Amino acid sequence: PLTVANPDRVKLKFYSNVLGDNSTFIHYGKWDGIDLDQPGAYGMASEAMTDYMYRLSLGLLTHRAESRDFAYVDLGSGTGASAIHLAEKHSLTISKATCINLCHDQNIIAVERAAERNLSDRIEIVESSFDETPCEANHYDLAFSQDAFIHAVSKEKAYKEAYRITKPGGAFVFCDLVCGDNPDLTVQELAQFAEKNRINDWLNPSQTIKTCKLSGWSDVKFVDLSTDLRISFQLMLRKVSFVLEHGDTGSNSSRVLLMNYRDSICRRITQIERGVFKWGVFHCRKPVVMDLVVKPPVPFEKTNHLILDMADDNDEGCVMETNIVVVDILKKMNKETIEKLPKTVELLITMSAGLDHIDLDACSQNGIVVKNSGRDAITSHVVQYCLSFIIVGLRDALNQLSVPFPSSGWNLNWNCEGKPLTSSTIAIIGLGLISKALIEEIRKIAPEARIIYNTRTRDFDFESKFNLEYISCLNELARQCDVLVPMCALNKQTEDLVSKEVISNLQPHAGIINMARGKVVETDAMTEALQSKAIKYAILDTTYPEPLPKEHPLWSLDNCFIFPHYATNTMAVREALVSEIQPIIEDHYGLGHSDERRKAEEKALRYDLAIAHRLTAKYGMDMLVWNHISARFRTGCLITPGRKMWGRISPEDLVYSSSNVTADVIHDAVYSARPDIKAVIHLHTPAATAISCLQEGFVPITQDGAYFYKKVATYDWDGLSDDASEGPEIAAAIKAVEGCNTLLMHNHGFVCFGPSVRHAWVLAYYFERCCEVQLRVMQSGGKLRTPPKRVMEKAAEDSYLPEFAPGVCEWDALCEEIPHFD
Repeated sequence: PLTVANPDRVKLKFYSNVLGDNSTFIHYGKWDGIDLDQPGAYGMASEAMTDYMYRLSLGLLTHRAESRDFAYVDLGSGTGASAIHLAEKHSLTISKATCINLCHDQNIIAVERAAERNLSDRIEIVESSFDETPCEANHYDLAFSQDAFIHAVSKEKAYKEAYRITKPGGAFVFCDLVCGDNPDLTVQELAQFAEKNRINDWLNPSQTIKTCKLSGWSDVKFVDLSTDLRISFQLMLRKVSFVLEHGDTGSNSSRVLLMNYRDSICRRITQIERGVFKWGVFHCRKPVVMDLVVKPPVPFEKTNHLILDMADDNDEGCVMETNIVVVDILKKMNKETIEKLPKTVELLITMSAGLDHIDLDACSQNGIVVKNSGRDAITSHVVQYCLSFIIVGLRDALNQLSVPFPSSGWNLNWNCEGKPLTSSTIAIIGLGLISKALIEEIRKIAPEARIIYNTRTRDFDFESKFNLEYISCLNELARQCDVLVPMCALNKQTEDLVSKEVISNLQPHAGIINMARGKVVETDAMTEALQSKAIKYAILDTTYPEPLPKEHPLWSLDNCFIFPHYATNTMAVREALVSEIQPIIEDHYGLGHSDERRKAEEKALRYDLAIAHRLTAKYGMDMLVWNHISARFRTGCLITPGRKMWGRISPEDLVYSSSNVTADVIHDAVYSARPDIKAVIHLHTPAATAISCLQEGFVPITQDGAYFYKKVATYDWDGLSDDASEGPEIAAAIKAVEGCNTLLMHNHGFVCFGPSVRHAWVLAYYFERCCEVQLRVMQSGGKLRTPPKRVMEKAAEDSYLPEFAPGVCEWDALCEEIPHFD
């Protein structure tokens, strides 16, 4: 029997021969910075399009950008070229790529190519239609597709399936051909195009956006890339025309095929220009659904349309599955209640600082994350409240209520039994967030006070910083203190922790202030001690039981002061409990519309980058408008804008996309090789560039050189770094030297990198200085004296002690050298 060629392999070979680049990519490309005349241009543009879409995806999913378990699904994956490219490029973050594709022959090619690159464990090939997949619901961070949905019988069905398998808060990013929306075109002409090209459900951009929304997606946007599509077709036309004119087309039938192909491309270019169809990227997010199961103390005002409320009207008619449950401290979330929650719930927010009303083990077993809203406000209020009670308790102030001024007149000996905070011993049980904040406040106003504490897990750093004394025995803690303040959480281990035995060790002048749960203190034992005057007083913001029965003897004692669990009873706390719900959800899912922290981080990073540019100019290390500094931020990186003198660069000038191809190649390579790196600086300073031209390269011979001892990688520069294929070679050079912080590019310049802008810049300064010293030593003609190996090894180790690491001591002083930005 005759052997029939695999049509998909034939198609790939055809494109490869015509375009002349041997690429496995046949998607339309993105042409920013790519020379159409260079070999392999079409494949590079296709890869660039895949990278562009993935960067856009990570820009939507900032909270998942650096995770090590990122999972995405490629719908209509063809031969798997995009998945293989992304899995190789993002090997540290993409844990699983699932390729959904209906064509059996294409899937065979995908399986073979994944195996060739040892990616079979990370790339799964599933033979299925993209509108009815076998994938688990709510499973993927990202649904991704390139030029596939044009073949869908029903766009809505395809988009709904993508919605079903994407996690709450996940993203859907796809590029596709869509119907044009030029008003000069007739409906008949558009319909004829769709019929001739066998396109079902031919939608224009607005209709596609509407269909995405009907499928459940939110925040749907379209990026028109029709100009890039035209360039792709124009390059195809040039290639085909060249083959017809100069190449060997073989048989007459092959020549006819190429001529038909050329005519078809010409028609496509004309149709793009007339607006018959468009090409671009659609991106959107899957919203999250919140269920407020209790009435909030103040109205909840939601301003993020990616957060849906179960109480909202569902205009689109989509099935809403709860992802977030919001409770308060009165809502008991025991194991049974938690297990009855919908399986789609993954975040539980409690409007409280405490968690003793929630079974945390049950939450963990069911994959539910627990967060507190209003925690900072609660902490601040409880600390202020507790500190005031400590002071008035020590001063015996509460017992002075209604005490009349002495009729014989005031004198120095009257009523002076109180004790100042400064000479008192305060005992604290527990060292959580509120305890630590309380200790910090005490130290501000009473640095001489003695603070002793007991906790299950000591914090030696905090203990040292705030001059605390750890006492392992609670009885001894009680015996030494003037006031005992339980601040621990309530759990099985802390019930009646302040027991009869502990209370019996308190001195007669000592008091108890309970800001923890009432059951932490053994109520009956405390009552007996107060009745017998074995302790001086108790100030209780909580009791057990709560509320305390009217007939309970504590009510009648004149040395017991009971408050109605009042520490957080302010409108400020009530408002914080509710207002922080949305930011918690946004932070958890990366929705980010009101992420003030993100804005503050970006502002600080822009400031450091601008300072670094101006410092480079100030110290004569710049080269007019050339070279570049970048810093990673979330999914992208801020970088030198270009075309501006470095001494004039301000924070707002930094950009997310450089116009300099060389910058992109070098910086992307460093970040790819070292995911731990957050900042990169590339310079052509005179001394370092001179050293890069020497055969022996850089030699660390001074104390400053210890920063670079066995930390300098080298790279044989191969002309202008504007070829994307050079990136992997640069990355390989960096990976070859474990823990390196500098790349010396022979006959070119150097790159320094580190965990922050300040770290990278200070390294660059010292590297240039070390190179200057090396050149001067060489110029002297004297015999070089190199430090012994053991000396350099010890110096290198000491250079990276926390207090001496690059930038730690220098940066603040350097910032003072630069005038404030306007």
